[in-house]
Amino acid sequence: MRRQLRSNAPKNPFLSGKGQPMKKRLDTRTAGAVSCAMLATLLVGCSANPTSPSDSVPTRKDNPYAGLTEPPISVMTIGNWTQPLLGTSNPEFPAGAEAAAAAVNAAGGINGRPIQVIVCSDELTPDVARQCARDAVEQKVVAVVGLQTVNETTILPILESAGIPAVGVYPFTEVGLSSPASFPDVSGFIGQTVGMGLQLGAAGAEKVSVVVPGGMGGISTAIRDSVEVGAAKADVPFGDLVQVPAKSPDLSAVVAAATGDGASVAGFANDEAEFVRSMRMLAPDSFVTTFPFNLTSKVLESVGEDAEGVMSVEGFVPPTADTPGTRQFREDMEAYDPSITVTATGLHEWLAMSTFARVAAQLDLLSPATVKDAMSNLRNLDMGGITPPYSTMAQDPRYPRLFNPTVVFQKIENGQTVLQHPEQSPFVPVGDLITTSSG
Repeated sequence: MRRQLRSNAPKNPFLSGKGQPMKKRLDTRTAGAVSCAMLATLLVGCSANPTSPSDSVPTRKDNPYAGLTEPPISVMTIGNWTQPLLGTSNPEFPAGAEAAAAAVNAAGGINGRPIQVIVCSDELTPDVARQCARDAVEQKVVAVVGLQTVNETTILPILESAGIPAVGVYPFTEVGLSSPASFPDVSGFIGQTVGMGLQLGAAGAEKVSVVVPGGMGGISTAIRDSVEVGAAKADVPFGDLVQVPAKSPDLSAVVAAATGDGASVAGFANDEAEFVRSMRMLAPDSFVTTFPFNLTSKVLESVGEDAEGVMSVEGFVPPTADTPGTRQFREDMEAYDPSITVTATGLHEWLAMSTFARVAAQLDLLSPATVKDAMSNLRNLDMGGITPPYSTMAQDPRYPRLFNPTVVFQKIENGQTVLQHPEQSPFVPVGDLITTSSG
């Protein structure tokens, strides 16, 4: 069936479906243009910039369907939105998807139909993740939009069996980069870790070591191997893997071991603030890079000026970047609920929903099968500068869902996560490194 562009697609210039008619190959170039993802062994939140609450002004959160009366289009977003064992809850993370959907609805919906966002938290628990996936099947969602959890290994096989696509996956494992149900828009965990070694080498490190909490098993080895590959690409020798002893409040011995011979460090500790302070005190001339979701607002406030210049690697630009997509994200979050903090995970959720909305707007018939077919044929979809243009073509035989083999180098500046080199293209190719690190 030939799919044609609807005239009543969303009117937001970044979320709109304006462009070339939908053919077997979707080629959408719109006029305008997460994650901090969470590793199950760490688990806190994302660096955020709070906005000002305004209780007296109605927001899109008060009326997310914008008065649309046609049958809603149901989608589900799944992630570590609440973590009972850690005592945390992060509604600002899925709010990115909700804000994007509310913006589409305010502009008339998808051909008059509102997007209904079902939020499911897997609570960092495989059994709960399994139930989220089953609920998605039972509630007949047309897609899971925004999937950010290490429990993708449990979720994606269920979605695959049901024929439900997952749009906007933040991949943590090989399953996220290989399942036919998965449509990642970033290189994920493996991209970050190879990128860390490359980033340190580019910064001028003379040697690179890795620091991780003890007890992580094979994850520690995977981080070490990937960082070593990135460092080798930059012609920098690798030092050692140093594991932080459990319940160790003093990290001086760890830092001393990792920074021997002037080595710089990639990695993290359970107490990230103490790790950064120890690095600055004991090895002030060494560079340090980490996962951006470790650099929470609480950590940055605790560390203060010592956090300046700390580096990180992500799969997309930070919310502070000045691009058409990030500007629209911030506007949509403000319109949705100005009291909700702006986070990197929220940005990734927003991007996933905006991708889905633009694809869905061009379909005559909306179903899991038609959405999956359209997603499989994306070519050069404009992502508003948040990631490179998005094409769903296999990049590597081992990782057939690695559609975006790039990372973004970031740093802390004035207490915020910003682009490390704003004057350059932010997207650093790491596809060859990912292939090498996978053996």
